[in-house]
Amino acid sequence: MNWLLLGGSLVGVLGLGLAAQLLGLGADVRIADAAHARMLADEAHCGFDPVDVVVDRAGHAALLKDAEGRHMLIRVHGNHFASRLLEPPFFGRLDRRMLTIATTDRMFGQVTLDLGDQAARWASGLRHTHHG
Repeated sequence: MNWLLLGGSLVGVLGLGLAAQLLGLGADVRIADAAHARMLADEAHCGFDPVDVVVDRAGHAALLKDAEGRHMLIRVHGNHFASRLLEPPFFGRLDRRMLTIATTDRMFGQVTLDLGDQAARWASGLRHTHHG
């Protein structure tokens, strides 16, 4: 009887694992590169045409700027991506290679991007974000 229970439990666990995989649960979702970030921006906000893109070193977030000076922040949110057009007021803090951004949208949360040598340039650009 114990072998039957063990076998049933094993089949159940394998079944749950397969179901999770088919649903995409537990996947390592990341922003692969600038092209992927551009695609996500287009899906999130039709008409936002980025002229400059930077992706966090871990692929957890991206910051994009269009020709009008608007900025979009995209972040991994569970198995999906969330994005916001950054409109003042928002909070930005530069700490060496890290740029932390928080919007007034509490549901979006605070995002810290590891931008390496590009962090200071992007922090400076955010100070001139289009108010519109």
